[in-house]
This record gives sequence, structure tokens and C-alpha cells, in this order.
Amino acid sequence: MKWVALVTFIAANVVQLPSPLVKTRGGLVRGRIGGSGNFHLFLGIPYGTVDERNRFQAPLPPPTWKGIFDAVNENTWCTQRVAGSTITVGQPDCLKLNVYTPATASPGDKLPVMVFIHGGCFFEGTGTPFLYGGDFFAEHGVVFVGINYRLSVEGFLCLGIKEAPGNAGLKDQVAALRWIRDNINAFGGDPDNVTLFGESAGAVSISFLLLSPSVRGLFSKVILQSGSSLSPWGLQHDPIKTASTIALEFGHNSTDPHEIYEALSKRNADDLINAIKYSERKNWITAETLFVPCVEKEIAGVEPIITDFPTEIIKTGNYTKVPMIIGFNDNEGLFFVAKDYGRSLKEVDTAETLQPDLVFPNTAAKNLTVEKIEKHYFSSGKEELIMDMVDLYSDVHFKYPSVLVSELYSRTSDQPIFYYLFKYSGLINVAKTLSQFIGADGAAHADELFYMFRPYALPMVAAKTFEALMMERLTTLWTNFAKYSDPTPRTSRLLPIKWRPSRERIPRALVIDREFTTAPMWHEHTLRLWNDIYSQFRRRKYEFGQYKRRNSTRECCDRTPYTSV
Repeated sequence: MKWVALVTFIAANVVQLPSPLVKTRGGLVRGRIGGSGNFHLFLGIPYGTVDERNRFQAPLPPPTWKGIFDAVNENTWCTQRVAGSTITVGQPDCLKLNVYTPATASPGDKLPVMVFIHGGCFFEGTGTPFLYGGDFFAEHGVVFVGINYRLSVEGFLCLGIKEAPGNAGLKDQVAALRWIRDNINAFGGDPDNVTLFGESAGAVSISFLLLSPSVRGLFSKVILQSGSSLSPWGLQHDPIKTASTIALEFGHNSTDPHEIYEALSKRNADDLINAIKYSERKNWITAETLFVPCVEKEIAGVEPIITDFPTEIIKTGNYTKVPMIIGFNDNEGLFFVAKDYGRSLKEVDTAETLQPDLVFPNTAAKNLTVEKIEKHYFSSGKEELIMDMVDLYSDVHFKYPSVLVSELYSRTSDQPIFYYLFKYSGLINVAKTLSQFIGADGAAHADELFYMFRPYALPMVAAKTFEALMMERLTTLWTNFAKYSDPTPRTSRLLPIKWRPSRERIPRALVIDREFTTAPMWHEHTLRLWNDIYSQFRRRKYEFGQYKRRNSTRECCDRTPYTSV
């Protein structure tokens, strides 16, 4: 029997034995057997179409085919740069998804479905097994789906005209969810039990999808990992200016959306991406030119995703209310500070760290804000300030936006919200390793991911051997939530602590470390600082050069009045 198991394993992974046929609305699909034969994977199934007719618009319907579609392509990428170089990979017509299903699943089985939306600051990343193999989820008895969506200019050119209304990348995600609704039953999945989960830009995406009528009924639970619709880098505040910046690179100096469209539509995706310039200390989430989601202008015949600022929609309660897991890592900023400042910092220009979602009425107000931030983060007298900058990046880009939006959810929804703080430092904290902060405590941005996924691009044999406990714990928590709407329906040696939802002012979170504990999600003095700053200076200008004037005030997380926009 041992020899039979070994031969089966080799055959499934080297010879790539075909899976049974699955009948989708597009036609018959054949994947391959994965792992040791305990799951099937179907890679590169098209869920939409992009061509010159809809280059910056919502996707067209997916193709259909006669015969059998061999779903074995592991390497579908949407157009993006390679590691910050001018080399690009991928293509705009990249709307493919990947399905992993337990080998025992049959059509009509009604297994829970988990849909992962990848991160990458909306300008890079992939939903393929190159990084995010769904092996471990399928092995836990759920149907896993990873998706691609258009990125950067192709996905988020937002001109407020029919040719480029904005948020094409989010509309790709909606199209993928509609495909899942219509087809996942054929893979043994339950279209009425779909959990969306995403990290970084993926979490920001889901945070926006919650607010959109376009996706009502397409999912029943969400997990937001290190991202919020209130993240400073998650929304274009002046999309015409953003677009005109790259049009200028091609010699077109205009703020007219039709003229900008004419200039950009004549360029290929590689040219558009390479027209985006970065300064020495403003990269990734701090970049001055970011093509990310926008508040859309109402256009006849165009289905929008985002029609108002997030807090305005949440305040009304007119959004999809579902059970949630919301969390972040303790040292999120390590990865991004390394990109902007390296590993050592002796002097800080605090004004340089102010984000574009803050607007000041005068220089005095700006200087006073800078003084408050300096006092909070940089007044210790230490010579080395790099970890202080990590704290600032972590708070302003990830922690505060997540806490603020979750507070608003908790006031307008009766559904449970589970909070977590990931602090574990192990062998596959990949982001921290790449940032060369190996000796730092805790977890950097994205460090939790490879305890959940099998990245086919990285050797994981030794890591899986030594990190098996954390990998099993995280995948069990996440799949339990998909199955039961409760990550710990019962405690055990594997999950020794009951993770409960929280509605406290500062919610209690599950601390995921070598030992599981609970602790407050946030430090109150830090919360008060950012509440004070954003209540006064949050940018109101966020839609095509127009101001939305809001006179209403309400309470923020520390129960002090604030204006949310």
C-alpha cells in the first residue's frame, strides 16, 4: 500500500493525471489531480473578456467553447512590472480563475466556497498558484477559488466617462463572483455559502464590495486581512490629476477626461505602467501616483461599484451585512519602510509622512499636526528611528483604518465581528525576510500568507515540516469560519482558546503567536491621536474635482465627535 501511495503521489504531481470532467456554462472543463490525489485543481478558467471594446470598462462575458477546455495553465498574470523594474509581464485579457476542490466532491455537494482576492497595492500580484496555491484549503474540505483582476492603469483608470468610468478591476471581481454563483455547484461548491477573503489590496477590494449593490447575494462572509476602504492608499482622491500625470509623460498636458482618454488609449499596457514614476522615498503605498479604486461618477448605462465615500454608505447601513473577521499584523510597516528608507533612519522629515487623505486649511494647522505626530512617534531621543517609522506606517496605513471602519460596521450591523492580531515570527515570514528585518520581533505585512497558502514558486518542504502547527492552526481557523461562521466552534489541543466576536469600544482580539491569547486590538492613546487628526483634516475632495459637503457629525472610536469624510 505504501508503494501504491508513492506511485500515486508521483503520478499526480509529475505526470499530472487529468481530473474528471466538469460541465460549466462555458463548456466542459478538465483539470488535473493535485497533491497526493486528495484534491483536483482547475487552472486558468476564463470568467470574463477584455479587448479593445472594453479596455478600461467592465468585463464582457466569458468565452464559450466546444470540446474540452484543459484548465492546466498555472501562469496567467495581469499586466504588471517585475519587482519594480521596467520589465513587464502579463496581458490585459487576464480574467482567469483557479478552482481547487476536494477529490471526493461531486456536483451538488454544497461544500463551503472560499474566494481569495490577492494584494499588491492594486499594481501587482496574481491569483495563481505561483504564489497562492489553494492546496491546504481544499484539504480542509472547502472549494477554493483564486482570481486575477486587472491592475494599475488598465484596472483603475478613472475618468468619469463611459470609455473609462473607473474601477474596472473591481468590476472584474464582481464578474468572477457572478461566474462562481453560476458555476461553482458543478465543482461541488455551494453558491449560497461563499466566503470572500483577501489581504492588503484584496482586503480593500472586499471592503468596497461590501458597499456595492452589484454584489448583493454573491457572498455570505468576509475576512479582511490588513486592509480597509479607509486606508490612505486605497482610494483615488483626485483621479483626473492621477491620470493627467501619466498623460503628461506622453506630451499631453490636459485635465479634460476625453483628451486624456484619447492620449492613453493609444498606448499599450506596458507603456502606461512604465509612465508611472516613483520618487526615492515614496514607493508602493506612499507613491504619489496610485491607480486604485475611486468614487464613480453616475453615467447612463454603466453599473458603478462605488458611488460615495465609504463612511457615508456605512453610516446609512445600506451595505451587505455578513459575519466578518478583521485583523492585521503587529509590524505591518516593516515591508514598506524598508522600501522607502532601508533599514536605518537617523533623521525624520515628519511632514513627508503626511498622507494625501489629509488636507490642511493653513500652514499653522499642518505644522501643529506634524508636531503632534513627532511627539507621539519620534520623541524618545533614540539615535535610531527606523522602528519608530515602522510604527507610524503600521498605524496610519493599516491599523487605524481597520479599527475605524470596523467600529462603523459594529454600529450598523448585527452580524458578529471577530478580530485578530498576527504576531507570529517563524520560518516563512517571507515579507520580513525580504525586507532584511529578520531580527525584528513580530510579523510584517503579508507575513501570515504563506502559513495559509502553498506558493508553487517557493520550496516549502522544510518550512512545512517545522511550521506545520501554525499552518494547520491558521487554515483551520479560516476554514472553520467558512463552514460554521465561527472560527472556533469548539476548542481543542490545536485551537486551545475560544475566539469570540467583540463589540467593545476597543475590541478584544485573538493574538496569533506561538501561544494564543487575547488582548485589546488597539492602543487608546494612538487611537485618540489619529481620531483628532482625521476628525479635523480628512480630505473632502474625492470625486472628479468636486467637493462633497457634509455637515453631520458623529462619534468615532473614542466617542469624541468627528466628521467622517
